[in-house]
Amino acid sequence: MYFDAEPKRDIRDFFDMEESLRSFESALNRGKLVVVSGLRRYGKTSLILTGLNKMNVQYLFLDARLLSAATMISLSDFLGVLEDALNGVSWGKAVLKSVEGVEVGGFGVRFRNRSRETLLHTLHALSGKVIVIDEAQLLRRSNVRFDQLIAYVYDHVDAKVVVSGSQVGLLYRFLRASDPDAPLFGRPYIEVRLGRLPPEKSREFLIEGFSQEGIHVGKALIDQAVSLFDGVIGWLTYFGFTHSRSKEQPQDVFRKASRLAAKEASSVLNTYGIAKRRYVEVLRTVASGDQVRWSEIKRGVEARLGRMPNNALANILRNLVDSGLIERRQSGYAVPDPALKNGVLHHFSGL
Repeated sequence: MYFDAEPKRDIRDFFDMEESLRSFESALNRGKLVVVSGLRRYGKTSLILTGLNKMNVQYLFLDARLLSAATMISLSDFLGVLEDALNGVSWGKAVLKSVEGVEVGGFGVRFRNRSRETLLHTLHALSGKVIVIDEAQLLRRSNVRFDQLIAYVYDHVDAKVVVSGSQVGLLYRFLRASDPDAPLFGRPYIEVRLGRLPPEKSREFLIEGFSQEGIHVGKALIDQAVSLFDGVIGWLTYFGFTHSRSKEQPQDVFRKASRLAAKEASSVLNTYGIAKRRYVEVLRTVASGDQVRWSEIKRGVEARLGRMPNNALANILRNLVDSGLIERRQSGYAVPDPALKNGVLHHFSGL
């Protein structure tokens, strides 16, 4: 069902995104490292899971968001996520039954020693599998060189790696594939990048989704939702799911989505500590227009906070772009997510 809130895993539930799916399958067939990128709610996880299931390959899905509570991610933290993922697949016990440092029994898989050696032995046991690391940019918050670990798999393990992330700039800061001093430098990867649905596809998605729910909706309601949610398939799904169950109108669902997006953005900005106020003001200034120029941002922020050095503003803008909260366009900066833009303008005070 298109309006199911969970990531899609079956091609029958996956909306008409054949070109992206073909790109992903081709990338996985041709390369050892695939990068799936796109802003939050663009359907990256659904694309990966649907593609892997369609290809009928065995994969291990590691969600780095499970590590978000850790200030600094340790090797033990990562092994805990790996252990849980192995216990969630039917073949986990079979491939690890003879691996040094791993205990296998009726309870499942358990790492006796949470060490680098145990991790490397486990990675070699995953030969022939696909290792997926979702929201991989979060692994930057660690003293462990996870980019080095991916390079090790690339060079020494007969397994493929898929990494994805909604904070696209931070994802590439983590991979550092173009940095001559970085472990992944010189190792080819293939990128699959997702974007918004065009209006006609958004309309088709909603019409087919409501048909699956056995609900008839008018053209005006569909058009309003298409305009408000601007091709972000996650928000279109959220609207379809909510309206199907409560008959809430698009504007009401949009307000809920805006509050949720503002809360999520505030959580991201919390990582900047006492500098958060500056980030909030820059984000609010960018959200006030469609393509806001540097000079307008500087003038607006300084009117509220006082003088800000150019290098400080440049750093904030770069971090906001890398976090996926804003994007650089031809004539200035913009907030690409319509719900976030509205949330910043109307629900960010006091956060």
